[in-house]
Amino acid sequence: MAQPSSSAGGTGDTGGNRRFVYVIASVAALGGLLFGYDTGVISGALLFINQDFQLNAFLEGFIVSSLLLGAMVGAGVSGALSDRLGRRTIILVAAIIFGVGAVGAGLAPTIWVLIVFRFMLGLGVGAASALVPSYISESAPTDVRGSLSSLFQLAITLGILLAYLINGVFATADSWRWPLGLALIPAVVLFVGMYFLPETPRWLVSKNREEEARRVLSHSRSSEEVEREIGEIRAVEQEEEDQVGYRELFAPWVRPMIVVGVGLAVFQQLVGINTVIYYAPTIIQSTGLENVASVLSTIGIGVVNVLMTVVAILIVDRVGRKPLLLVGLAGMVVSLLVIGGAFLLPGLSGIISWVTLVGLMLYVASFAVSFGPLLWVMLPEIFPVRARGAGTGLSSLSNWGANFVVAQAFLPLVAITGRTTVFWGLGVICVLAGLFIYFVVPETRGRSLEDIESDLREGATTG
Repeated sequence: MAQPSSSAGGTGDTGGNRRFVYVIASVAALGGLLFGYDTGVISGALLFINQDFQLNAFLEGFIVSSLLLGAMVGAGVSGALSDRLGRRTIILVAAIIFGVGAVGAGLAPTIWVLIVFRFMLGLGVGAASALVPSYISESAPTDVRGSLSSLFQLAITLGILLAYLINGVFATADSWRWPLGLALIPAVVLFVGMYFLPETPRWLVSKNREEEARRVLSHSRSSEEVEREIGEIRAVEQEEEDQVGYRELFAPWVRPMIVVGVGLAVFQQLVGINTVIYYAPTIIQSTGLENVASVLSTIGIGVVNVLMTVVAILIVDRVGRKPLLLVGLAGMVVSLLVIGGAFLLPGLSGIISWVTLVGLMLYVASFAVSFGPLLWVMLPEIFPVRARGAGTGLSSLSNWGANFVVAQAFLPLVAITGRTTVFWGLGVICVLAGLFIYFVVPETRGRSLEDIESDLREGATTG
């Protein structure tokens, strides 16, 4: 058994006890898989939905963005609800929403019914984005918190890859209903798994249920670590007094973290990742490939996304948050320059498809090792325990709002300014994101949630 460390919260037990938190993180991360699947599956389905319903540009964009509107609502509401009712309870509700939305979308008789159920799916996606990272972060020991929290993003990438694979299987049949409806399966697994998992110890302590919190912690910590962690949480609770939920977010000492959380969440979308997730087949098709080939080529993008997220999980607790973010953004700038430049060479039409695909893969690789997982790692780390749901909810709401703007604006901007201008513009935004991270965002690696919160209260958090 490893010996407890000092203020960092200890390395905890290894072996059987530590496996308990791995199970918790893996089951909860299924919310990320549904997040990724429901956002990724529409990219290939759009090509065939258009054949059944004869979409115009507005409806095509609205099918995509209806999920984003739902996600904005889900993220905004679920955070505060989870501070009152518990992370686990609201994740269970989200699993039900995922299941109903998947069946409804797959059976939709009209385009507007499809849009309604896509909005419902968005409620689940938004709730998952706000709560699953908090649930994992509040359950994990400090030394593996980054890796376990990154499982959420890994599950998102696996969901996207699964969506691409399912789209590829059904592409030859020009089918979109089965890919949308099959999301019911992981929704059921998420509900069943979460039903048997406990609430987070930090939330339990915040509700004066310390004995339950001790029982949960005892599955993955030694007796000494349990008592120390309970003491740290209780001390922070006493400092917070009566401020809870969104009221706590307006406390002067928390405001800098609102800037960090919302800034990271907005920049994660403004750098353009979901132009690739939603429109990768459309982008590749525009270079001359047929529908089926365009859908199948995105599978390679999905594989790269998963593999580089695994790399991030392996190194995030050793390298740190900020260095990974900055390196990833540098790679994204290079790849966006390559993609934009490829569209300046129309005479090389046969090569453009491959240059574009390679550029997209490099872009996704850079995002997956940095901004993809690290947003969901850092959001729960920077907000106080009683406002963690509200804080991550507000940041997730900002994330989905920016996502909506990017999804709606991408195709019209391409039509007005051209593909090169759009992709190079995204490169400029990546540079601005890098400056924000370098000068504003603190490093949180290797520090307990209570230590981070105490430093915030003392005004001592540094980058």
